[in-house]
Amino acid sequence: MTSQEPDSRRAGALRIVAEHGLPATLVQGGEDRIERIADELALEYRGYTVTRDTTLQMTPRGDLETVWGTDDTADEVIVFVTEMPRLYKPRDADGDDRSPRNLVVLAELDRERNAAVVSLPALGPAPRRALRTLIATIAGTVTGGDSVREFERQRGIVVIRDDNTEYVCAEGYSRRLKLMAGMVRGNRPWRLIPTLTGMTAAAAAAASFGIFFSTIWSMANALSAWRLAAITLLSLVLASVWLITNNRLWERATVTAKPRARLYNMATVCTVVFSAVVLYAGLFVATLAAALIVIEENFLAAQLGYPVGLRNYVYLAWLATSMGIFAGALGSSADSYDDVLRATYGYRERLRRQASEDAGHRPDNEIH
Repeated sequence: MTSQEPDSRRAGALRIVAEHGLPATLVQGGEDRIERIADELALEYRGYTVTRDTTLQMTPRGDLETVWGTDDTADEVIVFVTEMPRLYKPRDADGDDRSPRNLVVLAELDRERNAAVVSLPALGPAPRRALRTLIATIAGTVTGGDSVREFERQRGIVVIRDDNTEYVCAEGYSRRLKLMAGMVRGNRPWRLIPTLTGMTAAAAAAASFGIFFSTIWSMANALSAWRLAAITLLSLVLASVWLITNNRLWERATVTAKPRARLYNMATVCTVVFSAVVLYAGLFVATLAAALIVIEENFLAAQLGYPVGLRNYVYLAWLATSMGIFAGALGSSADSYDDVLRATYGYRERLRRQASEDAGHRPDNEIH
């Protein structure tokens, strides 16, 4: 941990810069609270800016130059909010590792420039309140003479100084799980499902096959609950693997730094599995409703040879849904490749970096 003498220049204003997407949405929704934070710190609130063509992936110093092409913002506290996860691996003076694994970065402060970068995924799946609290702490730290003491008082938080930047990092497995949950939230998996039109159509068609063929009725009611559960699990695994491999969602270490690639891949797997589970649940409800409407109870009993109840319809819909998910995975080949890719961090980062390079900005000091 470190302390630093307060800078003689005191900023008189607060400005927020957010990447488009979830960061911009949260900043816009909490703007009234951010303005009150500025008032409490005797700062003028100068609103927020949404950046679309660059990625806030550098240090605060680099971000200043990327967004404005200048660092002439000495009278403002500037807080950048990015949707990208940020990791930091502490090293000693000889370049040897001081930590067995990368630390989760909550924020990076450049007190000389009165700027900071906040990593939204590190705040977890419900970051709204935590983001406002972090902005308040950053603004108070930068404008006050108390250095990083407010951060150091928090359990599990360490502050590491590296050149001109102070990294506010979180330790422990719980923080990494929180980061992963925040990344899945940032991927917004519920937006992936509407793009899987081919998978949904194929799954619905295959599931409907089970409603109209008596062989499926007999097979479903001959299976035990644990076998049906195993078939469900297998169908979800195969569907998820197919979506990831067919759409080339897996990040390779040759393209992305290994720690970041591992993080992206874990988030992608969780996002795809979440989408597959939601699709399965929706298809199951629809199949069960269709079976109850289409198949008359006495007719089903005649086919099975014994009295039937709701359990028999549930088993029928259960097996038919699993069959549908199997077929739906193959149907995902017809979905928009770009739409599926946009639900992954690696693809969104590459898009932003390409846009940044096209605009003539070159990222520096990237943290791996």
